Amino acid sequence: MSKNLIYTVAVNHETSQFKNTDYSQYCLMSWEKWCKKRNIDFLVIDTHEPNFKYPHWDKYTIFNHIDNEYEKIGLVDSDTMVHWDAPNPFDLYNDEWCWVKDLSNLRWTSKSIENYNRFYSEEKLDIYDYYNSGVCFFTKEHKIIFDNLIKLYKINKESLDDMATWGGGKDQTLLNYELKKQKIKVKELSSQWNMFAMHKKEMFNHNWQDGNDKTPFFIKYSWVWHFTGFPIEQRTDIMKQTWDLIGGNYG
Repeated sequence: MSKNLIYTVAVNHETSQFKNTDYSQYCLMSWEKWCKKRNIDFLVIDTHEPNFKYPHWDKYTIFNHIDNEYEKIGLVDSDTMVHWDAPNPFDLYNDEWCWVKDLSNLRWTSKSIENYNRFYSEEKLDIYDYYNSGVCFFTKEHKIIFDNLIKLYKINKESLDDMATWGGGKDQTLLNYELKKQKIKVKELSSQWNMFAMHKKEMFNHNWQDGNDKTPFFIKYSWVWHFTGFPIEQRTDIMKQTWDLIGGNYG
């Protein structure tokens, strides 16, 4: 067994307008093949904990599945894909919590921080020091973060389930707050490791100067592709097109 783990949550659920498996199949194929070549274990949580209303919270049950088995762990959303030649992220850190800063929509971030501050009234989050939770790397010593967020949910289930419909996300801002509260040492990774809002960054384009090479920027210049920030109904088609383009590179 590897000492490191990548995991994702891929659950079809009645609260979701679109079936997770429609697009997560491309996520799972890329990560499974990438992990196998590097002797990294890969785990898919595909059953929903009934005490949670939304599958977003299933990601925080990871230590119920693995206990203390792994030294370092990576959480990736099921709308991500990994580049076949991406280096090993577990070589990038020691004991820090690692993720990518999110400045893609400051209005949304500001509103979300305002919404969820009621649960962390003694903490202050800066919109310019805010991170995306779609790709995170951490260690087994960070279990307290997961325990605390599950405890917070159980105590405030009705409020949190209601707030999930307000347009400020479900758990990402809470995770930012919890790391702040626990004074967790954070290592900011390059956006290469979580390339989201790709349409805003024009990452679906390619270098017209390269002649016949129409490889999109996101494939050329980043390691983890996060297909979010645009209308969700487009996600499956874009992820399928991506896999059709590069799937043969995984071996």
